Amino acid sequence: MTKSSNTILINGIAADFLHINNRAIHYGDGLFETILCDNRQLLYWQRHYQRLQSSSAKLKIVCPDEHLLLADIKTLLDNTEQASDSKYVIKIIISRGTSERGYLFDKNSKETRIVMLSVLDPDYSAFTTGRLLAGELYLCEQQVSINKSLAGIKHLNRLDNILARNEWENSATTTIIDGLMLNANGHVIEGTMSNLFAIKGKQLITPNIDCSGVKGVMRDMIIDIAKQNEIDVSISDMTLEELLSMDECFISNSLIGIKAVDRIADTSYQSDKLTKLIFEQLLKTKDNNAQII
Repeated sequence: MTKSSNTILINGIAADFLHINNRAIHYGDGLFETILCDNRQLLYWQRHYQRLQSSSAKLKIVCPDEHLLLADIKTLLDNTEQASDSKYVIKIIISRGTSERGYLFDKNSKETRIVMLSVLDPDYSAFTTGRLLAGELYLCEQQVSINKSLAGIKHLNRLDNILARNEWENSATTTIIDGLMLNANGHVIEGTMSNLFAIKGKQLITPNIDCSGVKGVMRDMIIDIAKQNEIDVSISDMTLEELLSMDECFISNSLIGIKAVDRIADTSYQSDKLTKLIFEQLLKTKDNNAQII
């Protein structure tokens, strides 16, 4: 394998193409995980793998054994030139595999596992900078779909997010950190690539994602941290009007950790006191929730 900054293994073999009949290509029939690798530590690996297992079960896809995925990741890291402070994004894609034309899948089909490695800009993540970064949320027109059976799963059907993310491509604003998405019920759900949290007084509020959105690994981690620190947590439907009346707002995902929101449309958030407290507690969990490769 040629040493490079972006490498791919498909079923453990160095390759950069899929069979034309792979169901990931035809139907988005699969799921994925995105994991931060900091100095050969996979942050929150067990939570990612557990979500991969549970999501695979819901989609009736066989989840690869943990040791196979870890071996693939180790191979990619071993064959990539690394600086002492290397930061990488590990992306795992699990496809149902190949089949003939049509939605019906072969119950005996063999899943395809894809493991990809790419370099991460250290300034992108709060985990790698140790700083609480902040910026604006763009209010997207594109809605996130309502589908209770698929809600929470990080599946490969991400057209909602793609269309939403490209809405501010030509925006003159350079401080946008993500786009805010609502569903057809008028409920605030998430960012195009992140989960959303708001704070009112001493209460932490995050949108109900039973019908729309992704159940993020970092979302669950933040909820656990809040409860451990005796912060009242509410998971509930939230309108845009309610969100704009909050005291604080932040987003989260597995790569950025937490980023504070200082503005949505014409509304500015002046406070980040409780956000900083949660952020500081989150940083303390990083090393204790890492898999060394």
